[in-house]
Amino acid sequence: MILNRFPQPSGSILKALEMLAMLRDGAEMQALEDLSELPHPWEPATCPEHLRAAVWRWCDAVTVWLNTDYAWRPAHLIPPCWPRHPHIARELVVLAFLRWEAEEATGPHLLEDWQRYTYPMFCERMASRLGDSTCRTGRHQNWPAESRVTAYTQPAATAERRAVLAADSDSSTDPAGVLPSTRGGRMLTADLSPEGTRR
Repeated sequence: MILNRFPQPSGSILKALEMLAMLRDGAEMQALEDLSELPHPWEPATCPEHLRAAVWRWCDAVTVWLNTDYAWRPAHLIPPCWPRHPHIARELVVLAFLRWEAEEATGPHLLEDWQRYTYPMFCERMASRLGDSTCRTGRHQNWPAESRVTAYTQPAATAERRAVLAADSDSSTDPAGVLPSTRGGRMLTADLSPEGTRR
């Protein structure tokens, strides 16, 4: 075969999509409970464990399909360590669902948009974020920014940020509610009292 079929989502994924479609269409809403709590499979963090596992297995099959049927240059290959890259995993799952949506369409327009815009832009972002890391050659490189993110979340740094943010909204530091601003190179005043208006 010249082309391989796009992997089909599992039954549990299709059932979750069906429930969301019912919600969108407004049909049988009385039969559904906790509508706001329905999982969104393209956002795995909203899914229960069994559904999340099904989504990741499907994404792995989609990755094999993409690397086989679409990637020509090595830079466009999704690395085998993609589950250790949240920036790839988050976008890959959306990429897969958009492709499935295009597969299910009654015309070619969604598929053309996916091929012309969605997939190439995904590849560009992935290549840019991976940079020169060895992940692109099959050897995983640990998160280069980890130490800086760790420093950002240290208790002292967190407390300092929160103090600055709290001071910005603390009326005791500006009882009149008139805050000076030099944005744009000129002095502005903003009346932020409940009955005031911005000017």
